Amino acid sequence: MEPREFKDLVYNHFARISKALSSPKRFELLDYLSQGPKTVERLSKEAKMSVANTSKHLQALLEARLVKFSKDKNFVFYSLADDNVIELLHSIKNLAEMQFSDITHVRKGYIGRDERIKMVHLKDMLKEIQNGEAVLIDVRPEDEYKNQHITGALSIPVEDLEEHISSLPKDKKIIAYCRGPYCAFATQAVETLNSLGYEAYRMEEGVHEWKQSDYIH
Repeated sequence: MEPREFKDLVYNHFARISKALSSPKRFELLDYLSQGPKTVERLSKEAKMSVANTSKHLQALLEARLVKFSKDKNFVFYSLADDNVIELLHSIKNLAEMQFSDITHVRKGYIGRDERIKMVHLKDMLKEIQNGEAVLIDVRPEDEYKNQHITGALSIPVEDLEEHISSLPKDKKIIAYCRGPYCAFATQAVETLNSLGYEAYRMEEGVHEWKQSDYIH
C-alpha cells in the first residue's frame, strides 16, 4: 500500500464518524440512546420527528457503526454501539463548551432558570445522601432508571412526581437528577417540589458523569 493510499483510507474512515455527527438531530438521538435502548417510535417522539425521518438518521448512525439494533417481536430497539460512543459525546460537548461560551450561558439560563434553581454536585451531597439526611431521586423515565442509575436513587419520573410526592419527606433535602447537564427534567421536578414547600435541589451530574467520577460505589 502506498503512503497516499494509506492516508486516504484511514482519514476517510475518520470522516465517516464526523459526517454521521454532522446533523444536530443525530447527535440528539445518540444522547437519548446513551440513557438506554429505545424503539424508533420512542426516539421519534423524543426528538419530535416523524418515524420516517428518525429511521433515516438512525440508518446513517448505523452505517457509521455508532449504533446497533435488535428486534423484540414487532419492535426494533436501537442502542449505542458501545461506551466509546458515550465518551465521544462527552468529549464533543466539553470541547463545544470551551469553544462557544454562549452554550454555558444559555444552559445556565434555561436549566438553572437564571439561578432560581439551586444547583448541587453529587460529591458535595454524597455524605448527606448516604446518611439519610437527603433523598436522591431519579426523574428520568422508569426504563432509563432500570437500565442504569446512581446507587441509592429512587425512581420518580417527572411526569409522575405529583402522584408520588407524598412519599417524599418534607424534613429532608430532595436532590433531583436526570440525563445530565442539558436535561430539564430535574429542573421541572425541583420547581414543582419547591412550589409545594420542599427544600429541593437540582444535581448537575447524570449517570454517566457519576460513573466517570472518583466517588462511584
